[in-house]
Amino acid sequence: MIEYSLIYEAVYNLFEKGYPNESLEKLVDSIKKHLKVKELSLAIFEERKNIFRIVAGNNAGEKIKANDAIFNKHIIPLEFEGRKIGAIIVAENFEKDQIFINEFSKLFALVYDLFLINRRKEKLEKILQLTDIFEKSDSLGELKKNFVGELYNYIPSEFVFLAKKVGEDYFIEYSYPVEPSESLIPGFSDFSIHVFKTEPQILRSVNIDFKNFNVKIKSIMSVPLNGTKDGWLIFINKLHGEGYIPEKSYEDFDLELVVASVKRFQLAISRLVYYKKLQNEIDKLNELKKEHERLIEEQKEQLRKMSIVHYISQAMRSSSDPKNVLKILLIGLTSGRTLGFNRALLLLKDFEKNSLIGKAWIGPANEEEVETIWKKANQRAMRYADVVQYLREESLGLDLDGELTKQIKGKIIPYGASRFLERAVLRRKIVHVNKKILDGLEEVDFLVPLLGVDEFVIVPLIGKNDTIGVVILDNKFSKHEIDSVDIEILRLISDSAGLAIENSINYQELKEKTLNLEKQKNLVEYLKEFSDLILQNLSAAVVVLGKDGKITEWNERAEYYFGRTKEQMLEKRLAYLGGEFEDIESMALEVLKLKEEIKLSNYLIPVMGQEKYFDVSFSPLWDSERIILKGVIVTFEDVSERVILEKERKKQEKLAALGEMAARVVHELRNPISVLGGFVKRLEKYANDENKRSKYLKIISDEIVRLESIVSEILEFSRDKKIIEFSEFNLNELISEVYILHEDRIKEKNILFEFKTDQENIEIYADKSRIKQVLINLIQNAIDETPIGGKIIIEVKKLLKTVRVKIWNEGKPISRDILEKLFTPFFTTKVHGTGLGLPICKKIIEDEHNGKIWVEPDENGNGFIFELPLENKED
Repeated sequence: MIEYSLIYEAVYNLFEKGYPNESLEKLVDSIKKHLKVKELSLAIFEERKNIFRIVAGNNAGEKIKANDAIFNKHIIPLEFEGRKIGAIIVAENFEKDQIFINEFSKLFALVYDLFLINRRKEKLEKILQLTDIFEKSDSLGELKKNFVGELYNYIPSEFVFLAKKVGEDYFIEYSYPVEPSESLIPGFSDFSIHVFKTEPQILRSVNIDFKNFNVKIKSIMSVPLNGTKDGWLIFINKLHGEGYIPEKSYEDFDLELVVASVKRFQLAISRLVYYKKLQNEIDKLNELKKEHERLIEEQKEQLRKMSIVHYISQAMRSSSDPKNVLKILLIGLTSGRTLGFNRALLLLKDFEKNSLIGKAWIGPANEEEVETIWKKANQRAMRYADVVQYLREESLGLDLDGELTKQIKGKIIPYGASRFLERAVLRRKIVHVNKKILDGLEEVDFLVPLLGVDEFVIVPLIGKNDTIGVVILDNKFSKHEIDSVDIEILRLISDSAGLAIENSINYQELKEKTLNLEKQKNLVEYLKEFSDLILQNLSAAVVVLGKDGKITEWNERAEYYFGRTKEQMLEKRLAYLGGEFEDIESMALEVLKLKEEIKLSNYLIPVMGQEKYFDVSFSPLWDSERIILKGVIVTFEDVSERVILEKERKKQEKLAALGEMAARVVHELRNPISVLGGFVKRLEKYANDENKRSKYLKIISDEIVRLESIVSEILEFSRDKKIIEFSEFNLNELISEVYILHEDRIKEKNILFEFKTDQENIEIYADKSRIKQVLINLIQNAIDETPIGGKIIIEVKKLLKTVRVKIWNEGKPISRDILEKLFTPFFTTKVHGTGLGLPICKKIIEDEHNGKIWVEPDENGNGFIFELPLENKED
């Protein structure tokens, strides 16, 4: 087959450079080789003119009437989906390769259509830019002039002008690219009679002299404005570039674009008129409103920050852990719910070395992290109604070992080397540094390159007798200015935070001195022994994985379930037990990333040749402070007996349902049997009457067929899961097959049918014939419920582990009471039918393929949706 790139290049150059061109000739040479002929030409079909135009090979530029080409054996039409694209013309007899012709026709048609669509897309994108013209035009005259000029660029023509009726004549208001020699167009002229109509129109192949612009007209496009009240927009003689175009006159698409543009133009006129009247008053009101709102917001913010100071102090006093008190302080300074500084750098004083030691630096490390970190922090903050509770609990999970902390942790910073730090530590004063101060320095303070900002504030943490450290705050990412209100708030925090930190340190030291080390040891041993007893006597298997994925704990129940001793499994991976445990191990590693619990129900694991079902739970293993994640706890609870009983229960429920439906079955069967009985008696009565005998035999035959159909559906629903044959196939192709079966009915009801898929090839592993039966039932129901001229949409999406098919049809939404009974056997809203179609679909999807099927009504129609696993492992 000819390479796609060769066809693409040839069509591209046809549209851009015209014909003949080198790329087209290369394409013709390639076709010659495939067809094994010496002379060959390629032609494009021009539908409106009903001709084939030769664009490459011999006689380029010549035209052949389509009717003449039908009976010419040397002209091979290129057709795709019943549409003429072009033709291959040979001058000799040759062996026709129909497969090649079909494939080439398809590829050439798709590439040709792609370029036509791109051309239209370019026009549409240009037209959409008119909004800028409308917004930038300050007067009505400027708006009209700019509008005419822009449309001339979008739909190139010899002339574009705006005309308005004056008395019995017409006057040209604005024109492009040149002014007319005469602005008045007589109302009795041929031009006026043909052009100034009440409806948009295109005049092709006209031959009218237009003296106003001294041009002979070949084609015209005319669009009235506001029902002709505001005039007409006229395009004369469409211009073309050097490339080939199938239609040299104006196209219907051009007319549609201009009509849409005119509507927007008329809206722009209205907007311009009213906008000028309202703008001045609105501007005044907005200025007053903004000033009023600004003052109110400033007052609210001041009151809020004053409250936050109290909450931070209260939260710090409630904790006796120095590390936790520091975390509360840092969160209080940086959280969006509290004071909202972007970053906070904590330095504590080393009294022996008279230096500051880097302890923690929280906030985003770079611009890319800002949105993610702040969004997550705000989501966590919204969970708490009380700010004090939020600060206490959020501090428990705060990780101080981020990217920023790594830059300063443990570093010794002599505060005497910085005039700003020295003032904060020794004089116990808040130091506010801004760009003006930095510009006045002779030497750059080492803090400036470290922080990377030109505004920051240093807050001393003042204890009872000395400064115990400092916190440096900045707004690197939000760029918010640190104002005098912020400084006053920080001055309040400076005293209370220092005392709270100092008290917690003293309390911690006192607590550590009073602890009895021997009691701790005994307690630890007791707790370890107690936890081991609990672990080993649990009815569930417990497996603990470290952060590296290796097993660190394996209790007795795990030994019993999986036939491996603890000594055999320690420091091994779960995959050591076999391939069926690889997914379990992957899920455990995912918990390490997400730090959230995951549960699996009725999970099938083959164990020592037997199929066992387990409820599997994955839980993060935190340290005692819930700060560091140490591993994952995986528990296995054997629920095989429960699953077996559940399957038996479903089977019994199905049998009970069948019993309840027996009366309905009898009712469905009674009607055709009664008909059969009645017509058999009539047949006996009129046995010698040929006409009546034939008529009654036909009725009897139809009722027997109906009876067989009813019985078949009842048997299909009532029997156990049949042996199904799984295979891989393309679901999109199967849907196309089912569509062809219903194509006549779709066309008969004039239904608009759309098929959407995110991938051309979606392979699934299922029973093709059973899935086809589901598609037939659902599409048939959709056609039945869709009104004449309605719409049906089929969407196929490939998800992570499933594929989803949605069959939506326009129509009356299904009510809630019917929705609850929709999959009930023998329930139907139709005059004919057993009511087993949808229950059979449910059985095929859910019982046979482990999938799901449901209905989602909306205000315009109903969507029947089913999901299938991409790989069905069931026997």
